[in-house]
Amino acid sequence: MNRTFGIEEEFFLVDPATAAPVPMSDRLSSQLLGLELPGTTVHRELLASQLEIVTGICASADEALEALVRRRAAIERICREHQVLPFASGTALQLPSATDFTKGQRYATIHEFVPGIAREHFINGLHIHVHIPDAAAGVRALNALRGWLPLIAGIGANSPIWNGELTGFASWRTVHYRRWSATGIPPAFATVHEYQQRVEDMIASGSLLDPGHISWVARLSVNHPTIEVRAADTQMTAGESVALALLIRAIVDTASETDGSAVTAASEVLDLGLWQAAKSGVDGTYFDSESRTTVPVKAVIQRVLDYTGRALHRNGDEQFVAIYLDSLATFGNGATRQRESWNQGGAKQVAADAAKLFAQA
Repeated sequence: MNRTFGIEEEFFLVDPATAAPVPMSDRLSSQLLGLELPGTTVHRELLASQLEIVTGICASADEALEALVRRRAAIERICREHQVLPFASGTALQLPSATDFTKGQRYATIHEFVPGIAREHFINGLHIHVHIPDAAAGVRALNALRGWLPLIAGIGANSPIWNGELTGFASWRTVHYRRWSATGIPPAFATVHEYQQRVEDMIASGSLLDPGHISWVARLSVNHPTIEVRAADTQMTAGESVALALLIRAIVDTASETDGSAVTAASEVLDLGLWQAAKSGVDGTYFDSESRTTVPVKAVIQRVLDYTGRALHRNGDEQFVAIYLDSLATFGNGATRQRESWNQGGAKQVAADAAKLFAQA
């Protein structure tokens, strides 16, 4: 049986006239959260203009894709009835004049703890959960993932614009996220005990509210028997989200079949690679920690396909992932499309074009 996975997608609701995020009315929130559909649930996020789709436990691409497309289509329909657009992007195109937070004790605590960061947290991520049988398997998978996380961030980049300006980065969300106290590539861990001790030490520092605020781009989930990968921006289409989930699942599968050996480069070196991937997206070069040189993005993509080939084939995901990766070379990623729309008509054009893709596979 294939290893199971789950997907969490965050996105904004925006004003079509300004492309700025708008807080949900009580009526809109009630309709979006109250609509029951098989395979997914919907939740509020920190900001009142954000929404999150969460899939159930998925075993196949078809299952995940069908559930996400169905939910996205329903959200799009309801939003248009309320004259707002769903906008799947890693960052906001324009910042509103004031920040409205979702009501709730946890969100109030976050705002009180880091008000300056919370006020500008107009960013959305794609979170992929992949099942692990135990923490030891999770640590092995985490170590194996470290070297691939910059690639996941680069191909999953969908946030080139921030507050009305092109940033020069494909994933400004990745850079913006560095404001939080514990971010970036996680260290390599020899044992589960070492992982747990490191987490306990970080919490004891007083710089984090709880383990859920360790914002490494990959970590062991606090609430589920999964490894959670948070390297990519939220994706314009459901198909892109699913393809990234399948690729990450194949990396975890491959790691489980090895002796646990993985990239052992220092986190700060891999963080340089993460920063470069956030800047380059699917263009230019990435920093390669093994050769200590920059290499073309295509070479890194081929390398991950070589690494995960057996697992992708066994899971039946080979074609799905290959089509996705080929499309990056032909059409680019979300960041590419946002820049093209920006050049045609600015923020309003970006939001309108993205909304047309929102419910597509």
